[in-house]
Amino acid sequence: MSGMLPAKCRLLIEREPAEGSWNMAVDEALLEAVGETELPVLRWYRWREATVSMGYFQKVNELDKRLTGLPVVRRLTGGGALVHEFELTYSLILPARLVATRPTEEFYDLVHRCCAECLVEASFPVEARGTSRAFADESFLCFARGDSHDLICAGSKVLGSAQRRRRGHILQHGGLLLKAAKAAPELKGLRDLAPGRIPEDLDQQVSFRIARELELELVSSSLSARERQLTEELSSTRYRTTDWTVSRRAL
Repeated sequence: MSGMLPAKCRLLIEREPAEGSWNMAVDEALLEAVGETELPVLRWYRWREATVSMGYFQKVNELDKRLTGLPVVRRLTGGGALVHEFELTYSLILPARLVATRPTEEFYDLVHRCCAECLVEASFPVEARGTSRAFADESFLCFARGDSHDLICAGSKVLGSAQRRRRGHILQHGGLLLKAAKAAPELKGLRDLAPGRIPEDLDQQVSFRIARELELELVSSSLSARERQLTEELSSTRYRTTDWTVSRRAL
Protein backbone atom coordinates (compact mmCIF):
# COMPACT_ATOMS: atom_id res chain seq x y z
CA MET A 1 0.00 0.00 0.00
CA SER A 2 1.23 3.48 -0.83
CA GLY A 3 2.77 5.45 2.00
CA MET A 4 0.28 8.20 1.18
CA LEU A 5 -2.53 6.03 2.50
CA PRO A 6 -3.40 5.57 6.20
CA ALA A 7 -1.60 2.67 7.85
CA LYS A 8 -3.97 2.42 10.82
CA CYS A 9 -7.66 1.67 11.27
CA ARG A 10 -9.64 2.72 14.33
CA LEU A 11 -11.63 -0.14 15.89
CA LEU A 12 -14.74 0.71 17.91
CA ILE A 13 -16.45 -2.28 19.53
CA GLU A 14 -19.48 -1.05 21.46
CA ARG A 15 -20.80 -3.70 23.85
CA GLU A 16 -23.47 -1.46 25.37
CA PRO A 17 -26.65 -1.48 23.21
CA ALA A 18 -27.93 1.94 22.12
CA GLU A 19 -31.14 3.32 20.66
CA GLY A 20 -31.55 3.49 16.90
CA SER A 21 -31.24 7.26 16.54
CA TRP A 22 -27.91 7.23 18.38
CA ASN A 23 -26.55 4.34 16.33
CA MET A 24 -27.38 6.06 13.05
CA ALA A 25 -26.04 9.39 14.27
CA VAL A 26 -22.70 7.84 15.26
CA ASP A 27 -22.27 6.38 11.77
CA GLU A 28 -22.89 9.76 10.15
CA ALA A 29 -20.65 11.58 12.63
CA LEU A 30 -17.82 9.20 11.81
CA LEU A 31 -18.41 9.75 8.10
CA GLU A 32 -18.18 13.51 8.64
CA ALA A 33 -15.03 13.22 10.75
CA VAL A 34 -13.10 10.86 8.48
CA GLY A 35 -12.23 13.71 6.13
CA GLU A 36 -10.31 15.36 8.97
CA THR A 37 -8.70 12.32 10.56
CA GLU A 38 -8.00 10.45 7.29
CA LEU A 39 -8.19 7.26 9.38
CA PRO A 40 -10.61 4.48 8.42
CA VAL A 41 -12.96 3.30 11.16
CA LEU A 42 -14.46 -0.13 11.78
CA ARG A 43 -17.33 -0.08 14.25
CA TRP A 44 -19.46 -2.86 15.77
CA TYR A 45 -22.63 -1.99 17.65
CA ARG A 46 -25.86 -3.30 19.14
CA TRP A 47 -29.47 -2.16 19.54
CA ARG A 48 -31.23 -1.45 22.83
CA GLU A 49 -34.57 -2.74 21.53
CA ALA A 50 -35.98 -4.22 18.34
CA THR A 51 -35.84 -1.34 15.85
CA VAL A 52 -36.66 -0.86 12.17
CA SER A 53 -34.12 1.07 10.09
CA MET A 54 -35.57 2.16 6.77
CA GLY A 55 -33.47 2.74 3.69
CA TYR A 56 -32.95 6.36 2.66
CA PHE A 57 -35.39 6.18 -0.27
CA GLN A 58 -38.14 4.11 1.36
CA LYS A 59 -41.56 5.53 2.23
CA VAL A 60 -43.04 5.28 5.71
CA ASN A 61 -46.47 4.38 4.32
CA GLU A 62 -44.94 1.21 2.87
CA LEU A 63 -44.02 -0.02 6.35
CA ASP A 64 -45.26 -3.55 6.99
CA LYS A 65 -48.13 -3.44 9.50
CA ARG A 66 -46.34 -6.03 11.64
CA LEU A 67 -43.60 -3.47 12.27
CA THR A 68 -45.68 -0.40 13.16
CA GLY A 69 -45.27 -0.95 16.90
CA LEU A 70 -41.47 -0.83 16.72
CA PRO A 71 -39.24 2.26 16.85
CA VAL A 72 -38.37 3.41 13.33
CA VAL A 73 -35.29 5.29 12.14
CA ARG A 74 -34.24 6.27 8.63
CA ARG A 75 -30.74 5.38 7.54
CA LEU A 76 -28.38 7.53 5.54
CA THR A 77 -27.89 4.56 3.18
CA GLY A 78 -30.30 3.09 0.66
CA GLY A 79 -31.67 -0.43 0.35
CA GLY A 80 -34.47 -2.19 2.18
CA ALA A 81 -35.51 -1.95 5.81
CA LEU A 82 -33.91 -4.06 8.53
CA VAL A 83 -35.42 -5.25 11.78
CA HIS A 84 -32.52 -4.97 14.21
CA GLU A 85 -33.08 -7.34 17.11
CA PHE A 86 -30.88 -10.44 17.11
CA GLU A 87 -27.98 -9.28 15.00
CA LEU A 88 -24.44 -7.97 14.97
CA THR A 89 -24.17 -4.65 13.16
CA TYR A 90 -21.03 -3.16 11.68
CA SER A 91 -20.05 0.04 9.94
CA LEU A 92 -16.91 0.70 7.90
CA ILE A 93 -15.98 4.32 7.25
CA LEU A 94 -13.30 4.88 4.65
CA PRO A 95 -11.47 8.10 3.67
CA ALA A 96 -11.51 9.11 0.01
CA ARG A 97 -7.86 8.28 -0.56
CA LEU A 98 -8.40 4.67 0.48
CA VAL A 99 -11.70 4.44 -1.42
CA ALA A 100 -9.86 5.39 -4.60
CA THR A 101 -7.75 2.22 -4.44
CA ARG A 102 -10.53 -0.08 -5.68
CA PRO A 103 -14.11 -0.08 -7.05
CA THR A 104 -16.52 0.75 -4.23
CA GLU A 105 -18.53 -2.46 -4.63
CA GLU A 106 -15.42 -4.46 -3.77
CA PHE A 107 -15.73 -3.27 -0.17
CA TYR A 108 -19.00 -5.20 0.13
CA ASP A 109 -17.29 -8.39 -0.94
CA LEU A 110 -14.24 -7.72 1.23
CA VAL A 111 -16.26 -7.42 4.45
CA HIS A 112 -18.61 -10.27 3.56
CA ARG A 113 -15.72 -12.56 2.62
CA CYS A 114 -13.95 -11.91 5.93
CA CYS A 115 -17.15 -12.61 7.82
CA ALA A 116 -17.75 -15.79 5.81
CA GLU A 117 -14.26 -17.11 6.55
CA CYS A 118 -14.81 -16.74 10.30
CA LEU A 119 -18.26 -18.33 10.18
CA VAL A 120 -17.12 -21.29 8.09
CA GLU A 121 -14.42 -21.92 10.69
CA ALA A 122 -17.25 -21.97 13.26
CA SER A 123 -19.08 -24.63 11.16
CA PHE A 124 -21.68 -22.37 9.56
CA PRO A 125 -22.15 -23.23 5.84
CA VAL A 126 -22.18 -19.64 4.57
CA GLU A 127 -21.29 -18.46 1.09
CA ALA A 128 -21.69 -15.50 -1.24
CA ARG A 129 -24.94 -15.53 -3.18
CA GLY A 130 -23.23 -14.55 -6.43
CA THR A 131 -24.79 -13.30 -9.62
CA SER A 132 -26.28 -16.65 -10.66
CA ARG A 133 -28.57 -16.70 -7.60
CA ALA A 134 -29.33 -12.98 -7.37
CA PHE A 135 -32.92 -11.92 -7.98
CA ALA A 136 -34.83 -8.68 -8.45
CA ASP A 137 -37.15 -8.05 -5.52
CA GLU A 138 -38.37 -4.76 -4.08
CA SER A 139 -39.64 -6.22 -0.81
CA PHE A 140 -39.72 -3.66 1.98
CA LEU A 141 -37.39 -5.78 4.13
CA CYS A 142 -33.75 -6.02 3.08
CA PHE A 143 -33.40 -9.69 4.01
CA ALA A 144 -36.19 -10.64 1.59
CA ARG A 145 -34.15 -9.21 -1.30
CA GLY A 146 -31.45 -11.06 -3.21
CA ASP A 147 -28.36 -9.06 -4.10
CA SER A 148 -25.29 -10.78 -5.53
CA HIS A 149 -23.14 -9.49 -2.65
CA ASP A 150 -25.32 -11.13 0.02
CA LEU A 151 -23.95 -13.75 2.36
CA ILE A 152 -26.32 -16.73 2.56
CA CYS A 153 -26.65 -19.77 4.80
CA ALA A 154 -28.77 -22.75 3.71
CA GLY A 155 -30.18 -20.53 0.98
CA SER A 156 -31.26 -17.70 3.33
CA LYS A 157 -29.71 -14.25 3.46
CA VAL A 158 -27.83 -13.65 6.71
CA LEU A 159 -25.66 -10.63 5.84
CA GLY A 160 -26.39 -7.62 3.67
CA SER A 161 -24.77 -4.18 3.47
CA ALA A 162 -25.39 -0.72 2.04
CA GLN A 163 -23.24 2.33 1.28
CA ARG A 164 -23.39 6.10 1.28
CA ARG A 165 -20.75 8.21 -0.42
CA ARG A 166 -20.01 11.76 0.70
CA ARG A 167 -17.19 13.92 -0.67
CA GLY A 168 -15.46 10.77 -1.84
CA HIS A 169 -15.58 9.10 1.59
CA ILE A 170 -17.72 6.01 2.15
CA LEU A 171 -19.96 4.81 4.93
CA GLN A 172 -20.75 1.12 4.55
CA HIS A 173 -22.82 -0.63 7.15
CA GLY A 174 -24.74 -3.86 7.43
CA GLY A 175 -26.23 -6.45 9.73
CA LEU A 176 -25.38 -10.10 10.37
CA LEU A 177 -28.63 -11.85 11.26
CA LEU A 178 -28.03 -14.15 14.24
CA LYS A 179 -31.64 -15.21 14.81
CA ALA A 180 -35.03 -14.37 13.31
CA ALA A 181 -36.58 -11.18 14.71
CA LYS A 182 -39.88 -11.70 16.51
CA ALA A 183 -41.61 -9.33 14.08
CA ALA A 184 -40.22 -11.11 10.99
CA PRO A 185 -39.93 -14.80 11.91
CA GLU A 186 -39.79 -15.89 8.26
CA LEU A 187 -36.33 -14.33 7.88
CA LYS A 188 -34.09 -16.88 9.54
CA GLY A 189 -30.75 -16.16 11.17
CA LEU A 190 -27.63 -18.25 11.65
CA ARG A 191 -28.89 -19.93 14.83
CA ASP A 192 -32.10 -20.94 13.05
CA LEU A 193 -30.31 -22.37 10.03
CA ALA A 194 -27.28 -24.28 11.29
CA PRO A 195 -26.01 -25.94 14.50
CA GLY A 196 -22.71 -24.04 14.64
CA ARG A 197 -21.72 -21.93 17.64
CA ILE A 198 -21.22 -18.22 16.99
CA PRO A 199 -17.87 -17.14 18.50
CA GLU A 200 -18.18 -14.56 21.26
CA ASP A 201 -15.33 -12.60 19.68
CA LEU A 202 -16.66 -12.82 16.11
CA ASP A 203 -16.52 -9.04 15.74
CA GLN A 204 -12.82 -9.04 16.65
CA GLN A 205 -12.04 -11.99 14.39
CA VAL A 206 -13.70 -10.34 11.40
CA SER A 207 -12.05 -7.02 12.20
CA PHE A 208 -8.55 -8.51 12.08
CA ARG A 209 -9.26 -10.10 8.71
CA ILE A 210 -10.65 -6.86 7.26
CA ALA A 211 -7.62 -4.92 8.49
CA ARG A 212 -5.28 -7.52 7.03
CA GLU A 213 -6.99 -7.34 3.63
CA LEU A 214 -6.71 -3.55 3.66
CA GLU A 215 -3.12 -3.71 4.95
CA LEU A 216 -4.02 -1.68 8.00
CA GLU A 217 -3.10 -1.93 11.67
CA LEU A 218 -6.09 -2.04 14.04
CA VAL A 219 -6.03 0.46 16.90
CA SER A 220 -8.66 0.31 19.65
CA SER A 221 -10.55 3.58 19.74
CA SER A 222 -13.64 5.42 20.94
CA LEU A 223 -15.52 8.50 19.85
CA SER A 224 -13.56 11.71 20.11
CA ALA A 225 -15.08 14.68 21.92
CA ARG A 226 -15.90 16.26 18.55
CA GLU A 227 -17.46 13.06 17.20
CA ARG A 228 -19.58 12.65 20.33
CA GLN A 229 -20.77 16.27 20.10
CA LEU A 230 -21.71 15.80 16.44
CA THR A 231 -23.48 12.53 17.27
CA GLU A 232 -25.59 14.28 19.89
CA GLU A 233 -26.48 17.03 17.43
CA LEU A 234 -27.38 14.62 14.63
CA SER A 235 -29.36 12.39 16.93
CA SER A 236 -31.54 15.22 18.23
CA THR A 237 -31.90 17.31 15.05
CA ARG A 238 -32.17 14.51 12.50
CA TYR A 239 -32.56 10.90 13.53
CA ARG A 240 -35.09 11.48 16.32
CA THR A 241 -37.25 13.83 14.24
CA THR A 242 -40.44 13.00 12.38
CA ASP A 243 -39.37 15.25 9.48
CA TRP A 244 -36.32 13.09 8.79
CA THR A 245 -38.02 9.76 9.42
CA VAL A 246 -41.03 10.54 7.25
CA SER A 247 -39.64 12.72 4.47
CA ARG A 248 -35.82 12.91 4.82
CA ARG A 249 -35.94 16.59 5.82
CA ALA A 250 -33.34 17.59 8.40
CA LEU A 251 -33.81 20.54 10.74
